[in-house]
Amino acid sequence: MNTRKIGIIAKTELVLSLRSLDLILFGFLMPLAIIIVIGLIYGDHGTGQGMIERNIGSWISIGICAMGLMGLPLTLADYREKKVLKRLQVTPASPVLLLGVQLLVKGVVALLSGLLVLLAAVLLFDYSIAGSPVATALAYLVVLLAIFSIGLCVASIAPDSKKAGLLCSILYFPMLLFSGTTIPFEVFPKGVQSFASVLPLTQGIKLINTVSLGGSFRDSMAPVVMLTGIFVVCTAVALKTFRWDMDA
Repeated sequence: MNTRKIGIIAKTELVLSLRSLDLILFGFLMPLAIIIVIGLIYGDHGTGQGMIERNIGSWISIGICAMGLMGLPLTLADYREKKVLKRLQVTPASPVLLLGVQLLVKGVVALLSGLLVLLAAVLLFDYSIAGSPVATALAYLVVLLAIFSIGLCVASIAPDSKKAGLLCSILYFPMLLFSGTTIPFEVFPKGVQSFASVLPLTQGIKLINTVSLGGSFRDSMAPVVMLTGIFVVCTAVALKTFRWDMDA
């Protein structure tokens, strides 16, 4: 499969993703609404390390959560059930290529969501990154790859779209509710914080927040090690268990 055909597939998948009402609601409108409400409540207007500055990673990660734990696995599971993957089996495509295209497309959508949140933070609340923008972008990429690898793993092992949906819900909603994306992590009771700290997205948000505030990866070795391990293990499982057909 040449580069042109890969580009056509990626473009088609991107257009289909952007037409999804669920994506618009959970990937774009929800994070935008949350940061606006939080900003208005806590009144962050260029106040240094205020609520917006300390938690920007939470809101730019909502797109990662939506795409990685819902959009990506449910799309692949649906394609398998509708025999789309089986038809691709007779083409020069490979699991690595197919998963790579999906990873790229959903990653672009997640990035657009994050950029929208950043734009709102800058325009409405005078937000600026205290740390290195490059290091912050790298931290964002680490989180994206780890969460997306979980979604790929779910898509590969789920026997059908219903079970994929169940697994996605089990993973998605606890992370959405308790990792700090919808409610600031710091306002949770200690018991809830202890539970939420084991969630991959919580560690990812901690990494982004630390780096965006001027910290280094060395200051966040626990999240880095955890997220890297998740990426390696889940990617390996996804490639090993990938099936073109439900009956395979």
